[in-house]
Amino acid sequence: MDSFMDIATAPGDLPMSEIVARHTVQESQFRHDNVIQPPRPDHPVKIRATSGARLPLARAELWYTTDGSMPDADSAAVTMQPTATDWQFTSGYLTHWCGAIPGQPAGTAVRYKIAGWLSGTSDGSEPDLFAMDGSGFWYRSDPADAITTFAFPVEEAPVHPKWVQDAVIYQIFLDRFHPGTPGGRFQPNIDPQAKHGGTLRGVEQTLPYLADLGVTCLWLSPVGISESYHHYDATDYFTIDPNLGINEDLCSLTNAAHALGMRVLLDFVPSHLSADHAAFRAAQADPNASTYDWFTFYEWPSAYRSFLDFVPSLVSLNTNSDGARQHIIDSAIYWIQEFGIDGYRLDHAIGHGMDFWTQFRTALVAIKPDVVTIGEVTDTPDRLRAYRGRLHDVLDFPLARALRLTFATGDWSLSELNTFLDAYDRFMATGPGRVSFLDNHDMDRFLHVAGGDKTRLKLAALCQFALEQPPVIYYGTEIGLEQARGMDESGFGGDVEVRRDMVWDSAAWDYDLLAFYKSLIAGRAAYPALRYGSRELVYLDPANRVYAFRRTGDADVIIAFNLSDTPQSIPLPAGDYQVILSTVDGVSLSGDGITLPPSGGAWLAST
Repeated sequence: MDSFMDIATAPGDLPMSEIVARHTVQESQFRHDNVIQPPRPDHPVKIRATSGARLPLARAELWYTTDGSMPDADSAAVTMQPTATDWQFTSGYLTHWCGAIPGQPAGTAVRYKIAGWLSGTSDGSEPDLFAMDGSGFWYRSDPADAITTFAFPVEEAPVHPKWVQDAVIYQIFLDRFHPGTPGGRFQPNIDPQAKHGGTLRGVEQTLPYLADLGVTCLWLSPVGISESYHHYDATDYFTIDPNLGINEDLCSLTNAAHALGMRVLLDFVPSHLSADHAAFRAAQADPNASTYDWFTFYEWPSAYRSFLDFVPSLVSLNTNSDGARQHIIDSAIYWIQEFGIDGYRLDHAIGHGMDFWTQFRTALVAIKPDVVTIGEVTDTPDRLRAYRGRLHDVLDFPLARALRLTFATGDWSLSELNTFLDAYDRFMATGPGRVSFLDNHDMDRFLHVAGGDKTRLKLAALCQFALEQPPVIYYGTEIGLEQARGMDESGFGGDVEVRRDMVWDSAAWDYDLLAFYKSLIAGRAAYPALRYGSRELVYLDPANRVYAFRRTGDADVIIAFNLSDTPQSIPLPAGDYQVILSTVDGVSLSGDGITLPPSGGAWLAST
């Protein structure tokens, strides 16, 4: 069983020890962690930074540009003022600096640096240092290798495209989904770490099944050439792995999906590539190679920055390299223009800074205005909030954790869930869009965490699909696909447990669960309140473990839960209601309330 803190994590997630270290080291750093107020057209944007007591900063200055050029001493400048000094348990005394970049028209991309001068500097003509990005793992960086250029776009209201808000996303792990054989049969007894043979043509064969399920967007795992079965370590950003198919296969899949009203997302990995990638091999062979600055060598040629500085086979791309940036952006544009891809799920998004993401998103929107960029941001909520305008959406790890703790393990009460939803929604109101999920390819399946109890899965999904965030279904969840043992129990490479082959023998499906997921998807589509309405508390009785909230709209929808082991009644607001979906039989409506069986949940629509 996952521990309390890591119940919904992914490789690259910041454990508590790293979060504490990130705060502690502030005492000796000049930091800007992308803390700005949301930019609005023609309104000044306040920029904040901090300096620790071990770094005697005398003055600071904002340098900024609006034409895409790199900010420097000749750029427009704003003097930053020390506004306050406070004391924190982890980092001691911190001085807060603030300056405002003048308002800019909508459509402007602002780039900026924060120059600093230390006390006792001889003439002060050249800055002694620049504020560095302390987000993610960047706080560890040597100042020479740190991110010191930041950016933000000026927009009216940066949100994801409307089609995303209406979407139900289905996550497909390509190698394990469908091999294109009759009946979807995989070869038996294949090594779990080997390529199992899933293909793009196989996915296309399943489109009738996915259309009948009701999903409106496919999320495909990476397609680039790779030695691994998972393809998160590409050796080529512009070529489909022949094991998955050819160019015509991806074109055929996207065209067929689009004809059925489905969008297609690609999992894109801009943070790191394989140590066998030609660009890295060239840089290792020759420090004068054109791709040398794509990477960060601590000691050439064998010591270099890699994923978490722990996986040498996954070489990190250098955010500060114009060449590396352009290669990544050109690749992302290529898949959109050549294959009709509708957007990206961006792996390990904390591996790049906001200057990169602003440029990346701006370039993609310029060629496809309704493209979507969804970041795998495995960081604290304050850092998730900073991605507003830099990416359209982030995957909602905090919500996944809350739903797993409430419905899978029972570690949280319904009162704790309600308190979390209230506080979290208020906090993230000025953040990017969010995309919800219960599980994915990097964590134990929800059903495994719930001890195989499908009632718990139904309750969690009932809540997930009733919240504003567009939902993701991890392949096989809808038919009860399980895993034999937990990832941690399986040791290194245990993630193969959650990436088991999809079962296409319908005799092995849980048809009750499949029907429930179809009803969830249909209900979310039929009632706009579930996608756009506000959320209000209707009833909460912690002692009896019952809870109900309402999503408001033309037709309100009430979502009610009874997690106790006895039937419970919940009073309802005045009005007429009908039960449109329930997790169990036996739900009954009376004149003023609803009675739910043990471990039951329901959606009720006002009539």
